[in-house]
Amino acid sequence: MKKTLLFLLLSIQPLAASILCAATGTRVSVHDPSVVWQPTARRYYIFGSHRATATSTDMINWTWSSFSWYGNASNAATFRTQQVKTVTKNGEEVEFPNFDATGWSGALGNYNIDGNLWAPDVIYNTAMRKWCMYMSVNGPTWNSSIVLLTSNSITGPYRYQGPVVVTGFNVNGNANVDYKKTDLETALGTQKSLPSRYAAYWGRRWPHAIDPCVFYDEEGLLWMAYGSWSGGIWMLQLNAETGLRDYDVKYPTAGSGDNVTSDPYFGKRIAGGFYASGEGSYIEYIDGYYFLFVSNGGLAEGGKQDDYNFGGYQMRVFRSTNPDGPYRDRRGQPAVLGNYELNFGPNSSQRGVNIFGAYTDWGNQTIGDRGERSQGHNSIIAAPDGRIYLVYHTRFQTGGGFENRVHQCYLTKDKWLVAAPFEYSGERVKTADISAKQIIATDKVPGVYKFLRHNYGLDHRKKEASTPVEINLNYDGTISGDLAGKWTIEEGTSYININCGGVAYKGVMIEQTLEPRTTRTPAFTVLAANGTTAWGYKSGTLPIPDALDEVSEQQTSHNQWYDLRGMSVKEPLKKGIYIKNGRKYVIKN
Repeated sequence: MKKTLLFLLLSIQPLAASILCAATGTRVSVHDPSVVWQPTARRYYIFGSHRATATSTDMINWTWSSFSWYGNASNAATFRTQQVKTVTKNGEEVEFPNFDATGWSGALGNYNIDGNLWAPDVIYNTAMRKWCMYMSVNGPTWNSSIVLLTSNSITGPYRYQGPVVVTGFNVNGNANVDYKKTDLETALGTQKSLPSRYAAYWGRRWPHAIDPCVFYDEEGLLWMAYGSWSGGIWMLQLNAETGLRDYDVKYPTAGSGDNVTSDPYFGKRIAGGFYASGEGSYIEYIDGYYFLFVSNGGLAEGGKQDDYNFGGYQMRVFRSTNPDGPYRDRRGQPAVLGNYELNFGPNSSQRGVNIFGAYTDWGNQTIGDRGERSQGHNSIIAAPDGRIYLVYHTRFQTGGGFENRVHQCYLTKDKWLVAAPFEYSGERVKTADISAKQIIATDKVPGVYKFLRHNYGLDHRKKEASTPVEINLNYDGTISGDLAGKWTIEEGTSYININCGGVAYKGVMIEQTLEPRTTRTPAFTVLAANGTTAWGYKSGTLPIPDALDEVSEQQTSHNQWYDLRGMSVKEPLKKGIYIKNGRKYVIKN
């Protein structure tokens, strides 16, 4: 329920349906985009690293925006002195010592805070009636912090309130990063010395205070997930009245060595660990599940030897019925690691649903130099217009920097998220329509399709990307062409089942616009039990087979009418082809 609690509390009416238009839109390039809805202005904002901000009313056309600090202070000055002086702990008000976030990150010398403000997340706090920005103030060696800033307006000015979590105590034995300068004793009580468990192991064991994701759960509790590589993704419960850490919530010490799963200061580990890749976590509640997105690898261009160390971003998805987990993927594998595993590149493990990855030669836009790779550090929002939007940044096959993209997402019948094959361009179908309407009539499904399987284990150094093959979805429910199999659609709904190449997929059948033009065509997005996803779109027609059973309207009984269309016998069948329970009918008059 990340940003959606605000929608409900303010009783905002859904947006009117967008007008279908070409998918080019107006582009922006916001690094590490986090999306939020501003109901008063009726617009979306994406906030990103290095104080980048953009806004849109339709999720298609974006314009650059900006936000300000209190008093137009410099980056360095903004994070020196916090505003909150006391916090509540055990029912009592206690001193909340000042945390100099700029000084902490610059303690090891040769540091400039400009360019080190990473991946903010913004949420409206309904108790405080303020916009809360959770900002990563990044240091060179894990000496980083996530801090809270607040404002009466989404565009600022924001003012520094205090730290939420700090990492890098005494890193490399340097006394300049002294735990006494942080909130560790506020959380744990007075310590005679730094607890020995925090003296080292910052690369594998403990989290890195970066990439916050803050959300309300369905009970109204406020949470923050955070972390990048290092010890994995961790979770803390926040105080909904202050937006800061809830110092009354206790976390046990659990696990040993590098396999720490809970810690009194850092909270609970919900994903990753052992310095396996994984960052930019994002959590959204959708129809009974909390969905966790994690980006493996890194935002590298590919084609370089050292890119193997970072890989191309690959978004992986897990879900849970609880905000703090356990999170599992489609196979039932946990998001939390018990040992190190390589989770990107040609020898990648297959943990997490691979919602999509690097691909090219797809449609009219994602081809050649503009083939997408390194998609990640995304956000996702169950929006007030009834749609689910996935917002991410991507690099391309050949240079050109990076840009933001938006795809609509849908829920499969067993409630896993799948992404539309093309960018959102104003399609009218909404999340609830999938289970209630058949958007593509059964007789309109057969045809020639481009079929793209999103593969795990792409080699980023070779700029390897998934490419489509051509298949035929035949009138008799078979699949031929480059792959063989069968297909069925669940009439009255937009659920489709595709079994081809020896893999069974389940997903949804929709209509999309072939970016960047206005051509509309049937398309599907499907998920296999092993976590692999695939896309398809209709690129051509097939001849109607002569072998189809031919019946006229006069020859068709009332029962057959009902079987074919599920409607009253008073509604005569129109001319056309109908497929029901494996039997085909042609109504000629």
